Amino acid sequence: MFKIKCFLLFLFFINLSYAQVTQDEVKAKIEIKNMEGNTILTGTAENSSDILKSASYKLTVIKKNSKSNNQTNNAQEGMFTLNAGEFKKLSSTQINIEDGDEVIVMLVFFDESKQIISKDRVVLGEQKKKLI
Repeated sequence: MFKIKCFLLFLFFINLSYAQVTQDEVKAKIEIKNMEGNTILTGTAENSSDILKSASYKLTVIKKNSKSNNQTNNAQEGMFTLNAGEFKKLSSTQINIEDGDEVIVMLVFFDESKQIISKDRVVLGEQKKKLI
């Protein structure tokens, strides 16, 4: 009887591990394009699995200026559904990067239980840290 319970428990945990969406199935990607002196940042999603996938996303842009010590934050959130093999542009924002700016862009995908299933991060205009 003990062996049967252990076997059933083993099967239960195996099913749980396969039920989660992995980063290989839904890929987060940040596209960067320069146009007329501005930078266009676009959050994209790609479903590389054979089944329909749904998730929510958050595209965050943090812009810091080392000269003026100013910081701005912009966050865009939403939900999306992708068919098998589908690629989709989710959200775009346009920024102006000046001398002394450091821009951190993060795109994070969440499943229905708010667990992170995929992410991408890009740093633009990164300033070299001074060693003392």
